[in-house]
Amino acid sequence: MKGTKKEKRKTVRTSGKKRSTAEPAAKSRDKSQDARKLVQLLQVNQVELEHQNQELRIAEEELEASRNKYVNLFDFSPIPYFTLDMSGVIREVNLCAAKMLGVDRKRLIGRNFVAHIPNEDKNVFNSFTRAMFQSAEKQSVKLRVIGKDKREFYVAMEGVKSSDTLEPELRCQIALIDLTEYKRLEDAVKKQSEERDELNAGKE
Repeated sequence: MKGTKKEKRKTVRTSGKKRSTAEPAAKSRDKSQDARKLVQLLQVNQVELEHQNQELRIAEEELEASRNKYVNLFDFSPIPYFTLDMSGVIREVNLCAAKMLGVDRKRLIGRNFVAHIPNEDKNVFNSFTRAMFQSAEKQSVKLRVIGKDKREFYVAMEGVKSSDTLEPELRCQIALIDLTEYKRLEDAVKKQSEERDELNAGKE
């Protein structure tokens, strides 16, 4: 009887030892599996990130190419173009516009455009710029612009509010159409007509 009890106690101790050694092994296997899953997940995420980075690089290259194309079209356009902010300050100007005013465009950028408008036309210009920023429609006006050496140009000015969402502030783009020669011819014809009328009146 005593031997039987001792054998039972030994069996219990032995089985307890087996359980105690089996549990750490199971935990170790679980940790190893978790680690493998984590590594696989990280590898998948890395592949996705590399793919997204590649798409981002392609998009940036396309955006840069598009911007360069826009810059070339803007700079070398035969029509004078200006970009103004809401205060009327010149933010961008193309080569043709700088040539028309006879001022280097580096000196034009940061200058208020109203400095090139005669006093008599300032109110017309201010009303024109207000209308541009208050509406999405293109605005037009005819007025005079002062260039280098006080040279005056009679121009048709067309402008529209910029829809560029990348800019932090509202801007407008304006184009100038030089009508100086047309205006000169128109005034000459008008003067001749008046002189003819006066001559005819004198004859009568």
